Amino acid sequence: MKCFVIGPVELGSSERARWRQLQLSNPTLASPCFSWQFTLAAAAVRRDVRIAVLEDEGAVIGFFPHQQRMGAGEPIAGRMSDHHGVIAAPGTRWDWRELLKRARLSYWQFSHLPAWQQPPVPLVHAVSPGLDLSQGFEVWMKRKRENGNTMAKMPGRMRKLEREIGPLRLEVHSRERKDFETVVRLKRQQCRRTGQLDFFGMGWTLALVENIRDIDDEDFGGRLSTLHAGDRLVAAHFGMRTPQAWQWWFPVYDAEYAKYSPGSLLLLEVARVAADQGHGLLDLGRGEEAYKDRFSDCSMPVVEGFVSRPTAVTIARQCRKQLGVWLRTSPLAAPALPLLRQLKRLGA
Repeated sequence: MKCFVIGPVELGSSERARWRQLQLSNPTLASPCFSWQFTLAAAAVRRDVRIAVLEDEGAVIGFFPHQQRMGAGEPIAGRMSDHHGVIAAPGTRWDWRELLKRARLSYWQFSHLPAWQQPPVPLVHAVSPGLDLSQGFEVWMKRKRENGNTMAKMPGRMRKLEREIGPLRLEVHSRERKDFETVVRLKRQQCRRTGQLDFFGMGWTLALVENIRDIDDEDFGGRLSTLHAGDRLVAAHFGMRTPQAWQWWFPVYDAEYAKYSPGSLLLLEVARVAADQGHGLLDLGRGEEAYKDRFSDCSMPVVEGFVSRPTAVTIARQCRKQLGVWLRTSPLAAPALPLLRQLKRLGA
């Protein structure tokens, strides 16, 4: 197997067609996060995006998109990525350390790698839950009801919201700027309220989502979905879709209407439309949120970890980790911990 690295601007029409062909050949790559458009959208706002091209006997057998900073590798879009890995047909094999060497990476850190791609290193195993809509929305709903799920309560909550607040209006693909700005505002508020990473507070992340919002290709596009009760936006979601899958990415709701479960109502209605449009999967992404357990009826195994080769960058990373453990556990370091935490927040 041969491997060479190209920049995003070198990904021509033939490479894009081959990328899409490989993605279509492998059901585990249905997520929009694996699409070439996602990689190019990230490349438009970051200068560290690279693509390793895998070849065998003169034929392209895979693409490995990644971000690279001084030999350290991470997935495209970093923590924004719900799926990442090598774009290749089922059964394709490669040596991860050799791939890192050819890509000029000392290590690559991952958190949502398809389990079939796992390297021979210590791993954390997890799943990416989703809704199996391949047989249609009503079949999915029937399965949930038969399992004693709370889906049966959703129509009543919808009627109550409409009766008490105003007529419901669903927009699956809103182009309204104010709706998009509301999603960003509510998501940032939610992150601050829950102590999570502020996804839209890093500059380039908002630009990335803006780029994806403007894409509406046949095989990839951004989707801003909203649910209004009267003239009030009670829930919204920004995600992405391919013909095969809809990626549930940034859901938000107005906390003032929490008792009506507006986020769940929106998810239910988006699932209905997604199934009608032929999407076989609504991928909720890895996470411990309770609603994912309520709605999901399928899952894809993913793994978290890092794969490396012996270089100075890798050794430096190991030293930093060991220092971090000492700082967190040694009584001698306790007085300095508040200052270190503040410095870490400022540098995030």
